[in-house]
Parts: sequence; structure tokens; C-alpha cells
Amino acid sequence: MTHNDYMLILGSNVYADQTYMVSYQTDKKTGDRIPLFSLENSDNNLILTTEIRDENSELIAKIDRNELTQINKNFDVQGELEKGNGLTLTKRDNGDVIFNAKITEDGYAAVSGIFYVGGKKIRVTDRTVEINDTPRQTVNGVNVHDTFFVGNYDITLTDDGLRF
Repeated sequence: MTHNDYMLILGSNVYADQTYMVSYQTDKKTGDRIPLFSLENSDNNLILTTEIRDENSELIAKIDRNELTQINKNFDVQGELEKGNGLTLTKRDNGDVIFNAKITEDGYAAVSGIFYVGGKKIRVTDRTVEINDTPRQTVNGVNVHDTFFVGNYDITLTDDGLRF
């Protein structure tokens, strides 16, 4: 499988595109969004960019084009995006995984983690997308569990569900 073939697993859905930008819509009226993470398929590797913050909006880690530029001393980063269990951020005191991005055995890019944005807790796993512990896997009120999307590189999570 070439790098151009990677597809993103987000919640229980699969997205097929070259670039993925996942953001959270903080304001319905203005449409303002805050990026959660981006993944880009390149000829050399899969490129990740994200900022991970704690519940107080303090920066835990910043990854810019796979380059770790800052990390809070209470957290550890291990691994690499395209190897083994991927890139994992854990709490030092209890080992809880806060963020993980990896390539699965069957060649998909999978991102999971907890993002604190706009006063909300956004939890993404390989089976769910939750905002403040409420599942948000709908598009226009329709459940999109286990759906395959093509050409939706700009994925926005909202309090009402997903938006493309």
C-alpha cells in the first residue's frame, strides 16, 4: 500500500482522501472552527499536525508536520506515526492514553484521543465520536455509523453531529 492509499478511520467511519482536516465548530452562528488535527498523505510518509490541550486549555503537546515541538512534563510521547503502535501520548502518573495516531494492520490511519476545545471535551475513538460524553455520529440527523465517505477532506464536528 502506498502512502496515497491511506484512509482515515474516525469514529466508526472511513474517509478516503489525500488530506484530512478535522475541526470542531465552536459557534453555530459564525461558523468559527478550531482545528483538532490534520493528516496529509505525502510520497514519503503520513504527516500529522495537532495541538493537544488539557481541560484547562493548557498545551500538553504540539505536533507540527510530525515534529514534536513542545510537551508538558507530566506527559510522555512514545513511538512514531507509521511504526508499531504509532505515536502515543500518555499521562506519566497513571499511564492513561490521551492521544494515539497510528497505521492499522490493514493500512488505515486511525486517530483517537481526547481534545478539549471551546469548553467541550471531544473524545474520538475507532468506534465513537463524543462531545461531552454524548455520541455525535450523525449527519443532518441521520446516523452514519460504519459509513464510507469519499472526497470529504474537511470534517467538522458540531454539537449536532458531523458536517462536511
